[in-house]
Amino acid sequence: MLRVLRQSIVCAGAALVAALMSVLMANAQSASDRPPPPDWDGVFAPVVGDQTAVWKHSEWQDFAALGYTKAQRLDAAAVQWLPQPLPAVDGINGKIAGFGGGADHSSGFYGATGSLSVPLAQQWGVQIDGRVGSLDNSGWFQGAGHLFWRDPSIGLLGAYGSYSHWNGIGALTIPPIDVNVGRFAAEGDYYWSRWNLHALAGYETVHLDVPNVGNLPGFLSIPDRFFDSVWASYFVTDNFKLSLGHLYTFGRNGLTLGSEYGFALGGGRMASLFVDALFAEAGNNAVLGGVRVYFGQRDKTLIDRHRQDDPEDDYLKLPGPLKSGTLMF
Repeated sequence: MLRVLRQSIVCAGAALVAALMSVLMANAQSASDRPPPPDWDGVFAPVVGDQTAVWKHSEWQDFAALGYTKAQRLDAAAVQWLPQPLPAVDGINGKIAGFGGGADHSSGFYGATGSLSVPLAQQWGVQIDGRVGSLDNSGWFQGAGHLFWRDPSIGLLGAYGSYSHWNGIGALTIPPIDVNVGRFAAEGDYYWSRWNLHALAGYETVHLDVPNVGNLPGFLSIPDRFFDSVWASYFVTDNFKLSLGHLYTFGRNGLTLGSEYGFALGGGRMASLFVDALFAEAGNNAVLGGVRVYFGQRDKTLIDRHRQDDPEDDYLKLPGPLKSGTLMF
């Protein structure tokens, strides 16, 4: 009796499994005849019954991005939101200038200057300066270099070095005394609205090549000392600048004044007219004027050239030659 009952249960179970398999196969066949839902909206919408309450297709894609499905798209969008600073130097650029002027107890001076600025990295750049001229019919030259970090929206920090040589002048039976000046300094700029604030401070060495003659004292020399050049420039317009500064060099203080007006030439070039003046201790006063031409990658205003191309480097802020009989700075 038990054997018959066990066989009946097994047969009933087999029949039930066969029936379930038939139903599943039928459902699978009918499902294969229908296209798959285009996205999860098609799955959830019939259940919720409210099309306005289901997720949008694009929103689901953004949600799936959290699972790295759209990581590349989201990363690109995030980068667009991050502010990218301008480079320290907007491509290779330069400037040349010619000037002339006069000083107390001097027959006048004239010369030419040139600068070349080159980008080294996104926020790093280098500038090389060169100057040649004549003072009281005696030649002089100067070379200088700047290595700096700069964000054109904030300011500049860097290192400065220069070397100057003046052939000197003689008097009666005294041969000319050559003068060699070396300067090593830290420099910085701060850009605020229409103001450019600049500071240059460091160590100054002076060497005199005194001829070996009997009527010259053997102790004739100038001590090494601290120097600085600090000034503030205000741009009345984008192309018109006024400057006021302080200079301490060769142990003397001086007041510097300057102005520059630029006008575009096209093709990435700009010309400017400039005037600088120096009023220093012991009657060391000088004034000069000249013309400067800028060369850059694109047309831009004077204020942008000083902040994005070559740093400011006005002649009378740190002039190189000497004056007859006394130091002119």
